[in-house]
Amino acid sequence: MTTVRKRRLLLVLATAFAVGGCAEMRRHEARDTGDLLVAAGFRSKPADTPEREQRLRAQPPLKMVSQSKDGHLVYRYADPYSCDCLYVGDEQAYAEYKRLALKKQVAEERLEAAEAEESAAMDWGLWGPWWW
Repeated sequence: MTTVRKRRLLLVLATAFAVGGCAEMRRHEARDTGDLLVAAGFRSKPADTPEREQRLRAQPPLKMVSQSKDGHLVYRYADPYSCDCLYVGDEQAYAEYKRLALKKQVAEERLEAAEAEESAAMDWGLWGPWWW
């Protein structure tokens, strides 16, 4: 195999792994958001017919979209990656989703800070601990 062919093969493999990793991140993000939406009171409507599948694909994926219906706001979140479904909720469910998402973000930030603090306390570097 020539050097050029090896480089091309390596480039193709690297691209395939990168694209596969992005797809997995999308599925993970969608799954986490879907869990929050259901906990907040959104209803999951599966795309189990060709018509629903087509409408799901027409929605912007993984984005919250609001629409006024009969004088009330209705929120939709299309998830074609994880559950192949559409989450639908009202204003109350959306407010609860925002509250839960903020609570989750704060918890994740606290965990990161605690892990960084623990790591800093354990890593004395080349010079040893401060009392050394």
